[in-house]
Amino acid sequence: MGLASDLGKGKFFEYKGEIMQAVRKETVAYGTHSHSKLKLTVTDIKGKKEKVITLAHGDRVDILDIKKKTAQVISKTPKGVQIMDPYSYETLDATAEQEVINEINEGDEVIYVNYNNNVSILGKRRG
Repeated sequence: MGLASDLGKGKFFEYKGEIMQAVRKETVAYGTHSHSKLKLTVTDIKGKKEKVITLAHGDRVDILDIKKKTAQVISKTPKGVQIMDPYSYETLDATAEQEVINEINEGDEVIYVNYNNNVSILGKRRG
């Protein structure tokens, strides 16, 4: 648990039951006594839906330790996808949306996150 003022670009946090990532942080002054609030531009964990939220500097938020990583697709099954981390050689069973599963093939590199032992593929790595 941390304060909203601790959030910065790239940090993940939980807001109204959703995992969000801060994209931009601004301080907005309002009122007659120079009070200010934080105006955060955030996206969902997949980086697709962008929205703006306003929080007080002292509001408590769950700051999450999530890192996006890359992995190689080992196999696709009806239940999900098996991936391998190229640094630790650890194999993981991952889930993904159906359109992502249709887009990837064995041997492709993908971007994934691991949060609370739930591995989720965000998409195919570009580049």
